[in-house]
Amino acid sequence: MNKEEVTQEKQEEERYLKWSKYVYSSKRRIQRRVLAIERDIAHTILQFKTYKQSEDLETFIAFLSCWKFSKVDFGKSTFWCDAINFDEFKMMNNRTFTFSGHAWIGMTENTSNEWNVSCSGTFTINGNYNKLKHYDLYFYDKEQTIRLTKMR
Repeated sequence: MNKEEVTQEKQEEERYLKWSKYVYSSKRRIQRRVLAIERDIAHTILQFKTYKQSEDLETFIAFLSCWKFSKVDFGKSTFWCDAINFDEFKMMNNRTFTFSGHAWIGMTENTSNEWNVSCSGTFTINGNYNKLKHYDLYFYDKEQTIRLTKMR
């Protein structure tokens, strides 16, 4: 890497840190991110019905988990989700998607320590097919279950 590339990389890193401080400092901003990701998931589920590809859906659900974790324990040390992999996934009806699989989660203050945990979820799209109406997302570890949900 030359000097320009190093400088540009540092500037991008500083911009990201500034942006993340800004977003994570407000529950309203976190909620806006959650709603945007929920719309992306609804759109991806509709594409899944046609193309049966789950990679984008796995990524969006992992992003949603991270943002929901930060909203649940606002201002405290929280979990983050690195990746979700589906073992089984299917459309229950025209608007409901279910999956089971495993996820890599960890604590935000110690990103080098991750756990591979079982997870499952159900997502229901609204009648206009543009947002999520309801979802339940579960992460299972030995004696603990973490539930992320959107009520109807």
